[in-house]
Amino acid sequence: MTSQTANTVHVFSVIPALADALSKGLPDTTVVNVRSHGFGFNDHQRKTERDLTDKELNLFSEAEILLCDPQSLTQVLVRKGFNFLARLRWAHTTWAGVDTVMKTLSPGTELPFALTRSTTDGLARLMAEYVVGQIVSHERGWMATYMKQINKDCRGWHTFHSFRGLDQLTVGVMGLGKIGLTTAKVLKGFGCRVHGLVRTPRSHSSVEPFVNQLWYGQEGLADFLKDCDYLVNLLPSTPLTRGLLGDAVLSGASRRPVLVNVGRGDIITEVDLLKALKQGWLSAALIDCFEKESFLWTHPRVVMTPHNSCFNNEGYKHHIVKEFSANFENYLAGHPLTGQIDWQAGY
Repeated sequence: MTSQTANTVHVFSVIPALADALSKGLPDTTVVNVRSHGFGFNDHQRKTERDLTDKELNLFSEAEILLCDPQSLTQVLVRKGFNFLARLRWAHTTWAGVDTVMKTLSPGTELPFALTRSTTDGLARLMAEYVVGQIVSHERGWMATYMKQINKDCRGWHTFHSFRGLDQLTVGVMGLGKIGLTTAKVLKGFGCRVHGLVRTPRSHSSVEPFVNQLWYGQEGLADFLKDCDYLVNLLPSTPLTRGLLGDAVLSGASRRPVLVNVGRGDIITEVDLLKALKQGWLSAALIDCFEKESFLWTHPRVVMTPHNSCFNNEGYKHHIVKEFSANFENYLAGHPLTGQIDWQAGY
C-alpha cells in the first residue's frame, strides 16, 4: 500500500449511484461521494456545468485516489492548478476522452499524478452496438418509414424493400484502439469489408482478422476514404485529429459515404460538415458527438442522438466499477496501471 489514505477513493461523477456501486465492489475501501448535482446534461441534452463549491473543492484536495468525470477534474485544474491536488497520486476518468483535461496543459507538460481513462470492454461493446444499429437503421430507412407510419401514409412503402445488407458494405473505421478494434470485429462478423485508419504504422497482422486494409496517418487518409460506404470516427480529440475531415478532404470519397461520428465532434466543424453534405461528398451524417448543435437540428440528412452511444447508466456504471476495481488492485500492489495517458499522443 502506498499510503495510509490509499484505502479511500473519492468519486465525482454524473453517473447515478456510481459511488454506491463502487462501495459494494470494494467493501474494504472507504468511498467518499463528492456530490455531482448540477453537472451532466439538461432536458435538451446540452452539457451543464456549474462552479464547484468550496466543500467540493476541499474534498478534491483531500483525495489521493480519484474516480471522476473529466470535466470536473478539468475545472479543478483550471481554477486551482496542480498544487491544489498535492495529495493526488492517481485519477481515473469515467470516459475514454480526456481532451478537456489535456487542453488545460501547456505543450510538453505532464500532470504530477497518474491519469488513466476508461478503456473497458463494456464501453467498446456498447459503442460497437451503436455503430451497427445506426448503419442498419439508415440502410433500411427506418426513420423514414416511421415518419410515414405516424402520418398514416403507406404510399411508396415498396421502395424500402431495396436496401444493402451489411455484407455488401465497406466500412472505414478511424481509430483502432480497443473501441475501434471491437467495432471492426463486430462489423467483420456481419460480413462487412472493413478498412482501418490509424495514427502510426503498425503490423497489419495485429488487426488482420478484423481489418481488410490498413492506412496510416494523414498521408493515408485520401486512399482510406476512396472506397468507403460508411466512415466511423472513433478518434480522440488531439491537435492532429481536429479538423481532420475538414476543408475539401471528403471530396475524394467517391462513394459519397455516410459519416457515423462516435469519437469527437471536432474532427469536422459544423461549417465543413454542412458543406460536405451540400456538395454531396457525404450522403448523410449520423452523429452522437458534434462540435455544435444549432445548425444541425432540422437538416434532412443528419440524425443526431443524445450522447448515448455508450452511456446507459446502469450497465455502464458496472463496467466502470469492474474496470476501476481491477486497476485499484494494480495501484495497491505497485503494478502498472491500465489505460494510462500517452502524453505525447494526447490521449
